[in-house]
Amino acid sequence: MVEGTVGSGKTSLIEKITSLCKCKPFYELSDRMIEDMLVRFYHDRKRWAFTLQILFLTSRFEQIKEASRIERAILDRSIFGDVVFAKMLHRYGDMGGHELSVYERLYRSLIDSINPPYLMVYVRISTDLAVKRIKQRGRDYELIVEREYWENLNREYEKYFSSYNRSPLVIINADKYDWVRNEEDGFYLANKVKNLIERSISGELSENFRIEI
Repeated sequence: MVEGTVGSGKTSLIEKITSLCKCKPFYELSDRMIEDMLVRFYHDRKRWAFTLQILFLTSRFEQIKEASRIERAILDRSIFGDVVFAKMLHRYGDMGGHELSVYERLYRSLIDSINPPYLMVYVRISTDLAVKRIKQRGRDYELIVEREYWENLNREYEKYFSSYNRSPLVIINADKYDWVRNEEDGFYLANKVKNLIERSISGELSENFRIEI
């Protein structure tokens, strides 16, 4: 599973890992309903925050159930990190307390029914670089979002992964490596992830294992 804030380069990194590991990728935006809801959400966050989070949670649960039936799979974001968005939306007033309680009850129920990944990859990135990439790819519904939203989201990701212990964790610094433009960086990181996955499958890594590269 590969996690990270918007604009961190998750999808590009997954492509590199998939090429080396021969995994089947599951992408976050492969569901047209989610893309349509994202457009609504970014134009009116308070109105659509809860609906979007329930849709994301459902989609991620469906993906991980399907992925669990495949020998090698890699997910673009996961049900485990989904709670980052919900807590951020509540903390900054876009989701009500009762809505968060309903979300968390469903989240806990779903999480308890699935196994954690062999390896969690968290792509750490500065807000400056994330915003730059968001502007470069030019999705209309992301361009209308204020910088403060991206700063808050990045902060919540850091908070979540500072105490993550469900599975082995590798943290990749996107400000240090450019796997999109530099083939050597892409191969190096994909090979690192591949080796860590193999070590985790063999039982060598505990759920408290973490490494930063």
